[in-house]
Amino acid sequence: MPSRKSEKPTAVPALDALLDLQELLPELEDFGASHDELDLLNDVLGAEPQYQALAEIYDILTLQLPECENKKGVDLLHDVQDIVSAQASSNSDASELKLLLLDPHIKSLLDAHDKIGKKAYETVILEDLSLAAPPPPVFDAIGEQHRYVTIRKNGKQPLGITVRLDEDNVPVIARILQDSLADKQGLLRVGDIVKEVNGIPVFVPEDMMIVLKEAESSITFKIVPSALDQLFSDPVYMRACFNYDPMTDRLIPCKKAGLPFREGDILDVVDMTDENWWQAKLAEIPGAPVGLIPSRTLQEKRQAYVQPELTKTKTSLLCGLKTKRKKKIGYSSSETTEFDRCDIKVYEEVTRSNSHRSTLVLVGAQGVGKRSLKERLIRDNPNKFGTAVPHTTRPKKPNEVDGQGYYFIDGETMEAEIKKNMYIDHGEFGGYLYGTRLSTIKEVIRSGKICVLDISARSLKFIQSPEFKPYIIFIAAPSVEALKVMYNEGKKVNNNTKPTGGRSELFLEEKFIATVKESKEMEKTYKGLFDEVIVNDDFENTYNTICDMMIQLEKQMKWVPVEWND
Repeated sequence: MPSRKSEKPTAVPALDALLDLQELLPELEDFGASHDELDLLNDVLGAEPQYQALAEIYDILTLQLPECENKKGVDLLHDVQDIVSAQASSNSDASELKLLLLDPHIKSLLDAHDKIGKKAYETVILEDLSLAAPPPPVFDAIGEQHRYVTIRKNGKQPLGITVRLDEDNVPVIARILQDSLADKQGLLRVGDIVKEVNGIPVFVPEDMMIVLKEAESSITFKIVPSALDQLFSDPVYMRACFNYDPMTDRLIPCKKAGLPFREGDILDVVDMTDENWWQAKLAEIPGAPVGLIPSRTLQEKRQAYVQPELTKTKTSLLCGLKTKRKKKIGYSSSETTEFDRCDIKVYEEVTRSNSHRSTLVLVGAQGVGKRSLKERLIRDNPNKFGTAVPHTTRPKKPNEVDGQGYYFIDGETMEAEIKKNMYIDHGEFGGYLYGTRLSTIKEVIRSGKICVLDISARSLKFIQSPEFKPYIIFIAAPSVEALKVMYNEGKKVNNNTKPTGGRSELFLEEKFIATVKESKEMEKTYKGLFDEVIVNDDFENTYNTICDMMIQLEKQMKWVPVEWND
């Protein structure tokens, strides 16, 4: 019987060849193969998935992809930006598209597309490398230059250096922590080759560490000086978007050299030359020591590696509606954290500025009083504060005026606008849609007022832009007992002294407990986005504190994203 192999062309994909080989196994018995041998081959080729996976990888790597037809994506982007910019002032869609096209990620994507299309990643091979004559031998009259460096220290004081083996397997100075003993004396440089320590030859970093531990007052290095130039740059400040403990980091070169920090801390990054480990200190603590922190690249890789796969569709929450009817919001800390991890942000570059804030955002759990605070701010300071009038698909009542309280809009139009991301926040209540349109926020800002918003915490990342320049205050819930006191005081103010029944009191108790729990979970999840946190255990005190903060904001320098000053 003719084999299948003879019917196929000689060049077949590796996976097909592997499958053909499996089908031919029974025929090997005619050539003297035993059942045990055939079973072994069948187990190896069929039962082990890695062989098929390797064959598939081989096929993918050898696949000849079609040539890229258009290699000028960046040029096309610039052309489109010019066209859209001309229409942006009169067309809202063009204005939105202009903002999208200004995203640096779009340009980077097209730049990568062009380089791949032009195969700019491939190594350039020079065709003619022939020489007319062999080069003369190098005469080294000086030889390898050695230098002796002595660093004096007190007892077990660390030097602040790390050592690694280079490509030639010789120990070199890999890193010198700024403000460390070695850095202050200025005798060692990154890239110096270490030959001896206190007269003892060293061949691996471990040898050097043993000698350093035994040294008490001074250490003498025999080194080959580095040819690397020292790099100096402008100060770089980063706001940390995660907590870091070097003692639990398995990748850090030296745990004791690490710098612990908390989410929201401002880091003064003094050295970014290493691909994986930056040197930084806490910017707001005078004389703070310098330590190692994970670089942006390293931390993004680590966080991307542990991303959970999203399996549920998330919708935005309804907040900030000017109505006495309140919608109960189901808040899940685990789901919210899972949702936010999709946007990997480990550091945010910041700078000190007294830049004017365009929006004041009050965030907090339902029932914590943020809506009452917003209305009080606008009522007492109408020339300074304003708010965005929400849109709704609810039918207009006879006594209502469009634009006063609500903008009334049909459902089909509002759903289409939501799909176009024209709303900062939206939700459904009583079968009708409600939402705060971005354009209404911009109208308040253009009027010269600070727009006060009480949007959902999940929408904070979408308002963090130079256009809105938000000042975000988290209104934290006090204790359950404090909520009860505030509730009873509110009833007195409203002349509602009617006693509540046992069932109502139980309902209020459960409501207050839920508010406190939701507040704690929300603060834990979004703390890095807050400028201030106020515990609302007294309405008047909280209101006065916010007013004082807004006054000080106009006088003091604050940390803001660098793009706000562009």
